[in-house]
Amino acid sequence: MKKQITLMDRPRMQRTLHRIAIQVWERMGNDKELVIIGLNERGYATALELSENIADLLGKDISAHRYEVSGNSSETPLPDCNDKFVLLVDDVIFSGKTMFEALSAICGMYEPDIIEIAVLIDRGHRKYPLLTHMSGITVPTKAGEHIEVMLKDSKLKEAILFKNK
Repeated sequence: MKKQITLMDRPRMQRTLHRIAIQVWERMGNDKELVIIGLNERGYATALELSENIADLLGKDISAHRYEVSGNSSETPLPDCNDKFVLLVDDVIFSGKTMFEALSAICGMYEPDIIEIAVLIDRGHRKYPLLTHMSGITVPTKAGEHIEVMLKDSKLKEAILFKNK
């Protein structure tokens, strides 16, 4: 039987995304064009809500783009990232494989000015040399544990840690 622990509820996610939006605004400066790319379904849901927070800070519309890392990524082509501030967004980062594949795709096609990573939850245990400077919480998990961000109507609902009892 698995034990479930709620790591983040909806209000906490909203506060976290607002804080990350402020960090993005501080890092990007006034002269850079921002491109937000959400990875897969949950990363895109996170990116959409983050882009709303950033748009409120900047006073202009900021759109988020969806990029499907696994499967047929040609169905969701990457936006132009040349000479731009690129923000890669995912709900949870663990080994870094998904993020690394997205970074490889972007750098294989474009030359961004800077690329930053933002995530709601950092599980640690990286296999790839990636750092997240903007994350909501860090939860180093054990073998057999899993974190899942739940969606309701394509909006972030809660983050659950599933532990083996």
